[in-house]
Amino acid sequence: MPKTILILGCGRMQIPALEIARSMGLHVIAADGNPQAEGSHLPHQFLHINLIDRKGLLSAACRIHEERHLNAVFTAGTDFSIAVAIIAEALGLPGHSPAAATLASDKAQMRKSFENCQVPSPPFVEIYPGDRIVEKIQHLPSPWVVKPVDNMGARGVQRVDASEQVQEVLELAGKYSRVKRVLVESLIEGPEFSLDALVENGKIIPCGIADRHICHPPHFIEMGHTIPSKFSVSKQEALWDTFEKGIKALGLSHGAAKGDIKLSPQGPVICEIAARLSGGFMSGYTYPYSSGIRPTESAIRLALGMRASFPKPSLKLVCAERALIAIDGTISSIEGMEEAKRLPGVKNLFFRVSKGDKVGFPRNNVEKIGSIIVTGSTQDQAHERALRALCTIQIKLSPEDPSTGVYLNQENDFPPDAFNLSQDTPGALTKYLKDLWCANPPLPSRGSSTFPPAIYLPPSSPIRDYTGRDISEILAILVRENKIVTLPFPSSAINGAAMLSDFWKALIRGGLCGVRWYLDKHH
Repeated sequence: MPKTILILGCGRMQIPALEIARSMGLHVIAADGNPQAEGSHLPHQFLHINLIDRKGLLSAACRIHEERHLNAVFTAGTDFSIAVAIIAEALGLPGHSPAAATLASDKAQMRKSFENCQVPSPPFVEIYPGDRIVEKIQHLPSPWVVKPVDNMGARGVQRVDASEQVQEVLELAGKYSRVKRVLVESLIEGPEFSLDALVENGKIIPCGIADRHICHPPHFIEMGHTIPSKFSVSKQEALWDTFEKGIKALGLSHGAAKGDIKLSPQGPVICEIAARLSGGFMSGYTYPYSSGIRPTESAIRLALGMRASFPKPSLKLVCAERALIAIDGTISSIEGMEEAKRLPGVKNLFFRVSKGDKVGFPRNNVEKIGSIIVTGSTQDQAHERALRALCTIQIKLSPEDPSTGVYLNQENDFPPDAFNLSQDTPGALTKYLKDLWCANPPLPSRGSSTFPPAIYLPPSSPIRDYTGRDISEILAILVRENKIVTLPFPSSAINGAAMLSDFWKALIRGGLCGVRWYLDKHH
């Protein structure tokens, strides 16, 4: 009879584990709270159990053990490593201890462990309901980062610069905490990295280091990652050394570990460590594509009580994952997906949304609408291939949904404009737009008054939006679609200035998606 493994989770991030476990000849049983989870068809047996329900999971594991003997329990890319550890301990299976998994799941306890072992991590205070917040943070260097102690995917995580903002942000973070506790820590400046490792009898086996691309403050939205890291070997060694110290401080001794670490001017600082392999496509997709190594297979071997048997790299590629995001509205169509899949280097295109879905600019990593994964022979090639694929995909929003118009009217720092005018050099475009908007306050929500409108070609600018498109590319697309006609920039007074003001506000604020909505809502 084949060995049996219980895998917690059947979502996109667990699909590699489910597929690899089957390829290893294992009998795969998997649990998930969503019976329609993307990977629910992959295990030999699916259990509909909410992964928060530790007692239910343990009871199911005990039943499996009695019926056919359970050999391993495993997860990747979820925040349920405590449940894995509890099951492993109860059934005498290999794995991290529940105590260590708890330290790696509760950010406050994690910080205290790092502090006790002199492992560099941000200065912090833990906030309980009813605490006097101003008193607790008065000696904590600002700016701060506020986060729930027990969630992942940057849910409820925000930067705060002023003490009067802390209360509101704490309340939001508390909504994402099952235990209603929140961490306030000092912001650490510097680039951020994701590290995966296996821990075999206390020995650390590195499984890849990626450069994270964190954007759109005050939130911390990962717009993608690139692996391998572009940083020097000496800096990477310092990151691995600090990661190993953090792993030992938490008592993680047998299984996987995932770290988020910043490289501050003073050296590496651990943001957090989890007792599992990473989500965010790194362990299951980008590291295997770049190296030819499947860390998930080695992690499953450890869970079975076998040697990790970690092979040497068979590939030497750069792999880039980039996020797809949307502005507020309702999706009317998604175009260009098949064309994007055929582009050089494109490995995967994942979408979380479809026609008719409500979407919005993300506040965390769970609210992104999709991801694209590409490979290249160099960092630059992988990046350019990713941008080309992103630009090929076009999200169209329904003109019947007024929330898009509200979004385009806004002047907020967050969500940010698609085009950052502060990057416009030498600034001729910015001057033109500010003069236009000052004389004719824009209101894109009213839609275009003429169709197709005549758009004067503006002063040239090198700026690109967050999908990588420049303004000339967007105008060319609109011309091909017969949505606009373009005219040379006039030397005298501009006709239709109010319409132009709205058009440019929609384009700068919402990119191609926003300006297309504005034109489709013509009246």
